[in-house]
Amino acid sequence: FCCLLTGVIALIYSHETRAALGRGDMAQANVASKKAQSLVLFSLLFGLFASISWVIYVLVALYL
Repeated sequence: FCCLLTGVIALIYSHETRAALGRGDMAQANVASKKAQSLVLFSLLFGLFASISWVIYVLVALYL
């Protein structure tokens, strides 16, 4: 979504999750997966917040 940096970091943690699963390290895979999930959720929420804020700003600027 809007926050490219957290999306890229989430991709890195996703790759780390796959590597840990390949090694059979379930604990490390779970930790990396939770970090990736948190970053994706943050990116989603930040993107929605930025989009909604922009729409409100444009509507206020046009009609007031």
